[in-house]
Amino acid sequence: MSVGDGLSWAWSRFKDNVLILIVGIGLWSLLSAGGFDAHVTINNQEYGVGFGIPFGGVISFIAGLFAPIVFANISLKVATGRPLGWNDLFSFPNVVAGALAVFLSALALIAGAILCVIPAFIVLFLFYYSVYFTVDKGVDGIEGMKASWRTLSSHVGELLPFALTGAGLYIVGGITVFGWLVTVPLAVLMTGYSYVRIQGYDVVR
Repeated sequence: MSVGDGLSWAWSRFKDNVLILIVGIGLWSLLSAGGFDAHVTINNQEYGVGFGIPFGGVISFIAGLFAPIVFANISLKVATGRPLGWNDLFSFPNVVAGALAVFLSALALIAGAILCVIPAFIVLFLFYYSVYFTVDKGVDGIEGMKASWRTLSSHVGELLPFALTGAGLYIVGGITVFGWLVTVPLAVLMTGYSYVRIQGYDVVR
């Protein structure tokens, strides 16, 4: 289990499922953001593209609860060798538990951010597998958060490099505007890889 192996595996799985991953993760990312906006100012002149979604605030809130469930389900299916289908883009296993885990984790993240930046990062790290446990194990939202906390706090040395790499992929995707259509799927797949591997199993290659 290593970041290099995880990234190599994620890239190979991405190439095998490129269209469905770009469309699915791209769609849910846009819905969660309430639209798309990318502008840059050069010599006091603004350039860029963007569009907003009607009722963007409401839609982004709802999509923000559902998107992590879709991402977890997709990455776990790929990691365990199950074929992806277009219906997986709208499949929400254990949806109530997953949405609760997302919502409570977001509240904890906000509380951590109010206290200081560092606690927010710690919370984000420790609860990162919450939805994965609700999808994979069928547990309720609270138990998913507890399981995530136990797992990540017990394997900081092994899993922190994956978290930092995933954050780096998100940042690179944001900087390159459209690069997130590649980097976000890679980050999602790497999370599925690390989740499966840390439990003592190998991913399907």
